[in-house]
Amino acid sequence: MPAQPVTAAELDTVLTAHWPDAACELQARDPWELLVAAVLSARTSDQQVNKVMAVLNEHLVGVEAYARLQPAQLQGLLRKLPLHGQKARAVVEAARALLRHHQGRVPEDLDALRRLPGLGRKTAAVVAGNAWGIPAVAADVHVARIVHRLGWTAAEDPRAAEAAVAERFPPARWVRLCHQLIRLGRAHCRRMPKCHACPLHGVCPGARQDGRP
Repeated sequence: MPAQPVTAAELDTVLTAHWPDAACELQARDPWELLVAAVLSARTSDQQVNKVMAVLNEHLVGVEAYARLQPAQLQGLLRKLPLHGQKARAVVEAARALLRHHQGRVPEDLDALRRLPGLGRKTAAVVAGNAWGIPAVAADVHVARIVHRLGWTAAEDPRAAEAAVAERFPPARWVRLCHQLIRLGRAHCRRMPKCHACPLHGVCPGARQDGRP
């Protein structure tokens, strides 16, 4: 088993070869819809979020429509998602904050996005990077897990993963890199990984012949 951490160049080569066109799979027509979808995506698949967003779009259009709701009203439309109560509150509070502080527009600023109620660092990064093209590292569970197994962090910690990626890659690479890491995580580097089939198996210090990190 390799003892040294994977280098950024080694990772970049593999990701570019296997997932050159990886991109955001959340379907949204504008930055607000992307923000809603990103909030809803916690602990569920993008495909399930897209199904729920299609239903929401039949009933609600724009920030103002969401801001007028009570969280319990939105919760009924989110019942197929995990944490639907928490997510309903987050979306409604974010909509109201946008009306109060940003004239109803999703800000083109990462720090401003992070300050919105209900948005964590990962969600803010998803919106900044994919709605506005702002360099941001969206360190979700896949990114944190992979970065740890590559030997770049001491634990599966999103903040540490965010810093590790930012230290090793130029800002222009961050957004697509995170999408590529997510593809790697879904295909191979799962909670119970498929190390034997992973293209990084020969260099990853977290790989084991039996498939367990």
